[in-house]
Amino acid sequence: MPEMRLDHISFLVADLDAAIEKWRGMLRILDPEQAERITYGEGVEGGEHMRWATFVKPGSTQIQLFQPLSEGFLKKVLEKRGEQVHHVAFLSSDVDTTVQQLRDADIPVLQEENTAPDTMPWLKWNFVPPDYVGGVLVEVAQRYDVEGDEWVPVPGDPQ
Repeated sequence: MPEMRLDHISFLVADLDAAIEKWRGMLRILDPEQAERITYGEGVEGGEHMRWATFVKPGSTQIQLFQPLSEGFLKKVLEKRGEQVHHVAFLSSDVDTTVQQLRDADIPVLQEENTAPDTMPWLKWNFVPPDYVGGVLVEVAQRYDVEGDEWVPVPGDPQ
């Protein structure tokens, strides 16, 4: 049975730098330790170029912000609906097994094959559609560690 945990809540934003400053200011009051460390990334997944920032607090649920950079689906969602909660993410020690468990339980997943950003092909994910659980996309992803300013695989997990 894979190890699982609620990892982060992700927000779709129009301006990543502005969103970081707003969240940092708020977190300095609400959760000062979480405001101290941010991990950044950028990549292309499913044809969507995006960059992201995650407020990292070990042992806690993270706050992730991401901005679409290409003229794809995510940019259209942002233009139509504005900034919003995009997804809630659970990390698995074996995402392939976890996604299969969801399928076996007749819980829908959006993608036939788990996908990953081009910059981290080991970081696979899939999604439970928002209409299944009250309007928010649920991500199921391979768990990762944070080293310095990067996400890295957890030793011993399937790659």
